[in-house]
Amino acid sequence: MKAYAWRCSIKDSGVQYRLQVEHIKGKRKLNKVLKLLTDWSIIAEGFNKRTQEYTYIFSRAFDTANTWRTWAEEFPIYLTETTTHGNSMIRNKQLIKQGATL
Repeated sequence: MKAYAWRCSIKDSGVQYRLQVEHIKGKRKLNKVLKLLTDWSIIAEGFNKRTQEYTYIFSRAFDTANTWRTWAEEFPIYLTETTTHGNSMIRNKQLIKQGATL
């Protein structure tokens, strides 16, 4: 399972981020992901019949970019953020090193 995130807008009310979680194998893993992201809105979902894997895209507003970074560092799925310059940045390196990712 892998997750990809990107910032889609900055407003006075906060920073809007999108999160795509893909390669979710089976209903059990899907339920874990949905439970982890209960405060996010589901904006798209997909299912690959051949590989039996789910893909979900979520959306959420954060107060600041720092609150996003704090949340991302504690997210237990391998998370890569695509920056506005097109670079990829792994946000939860500490959890990956500890082996605490799903």
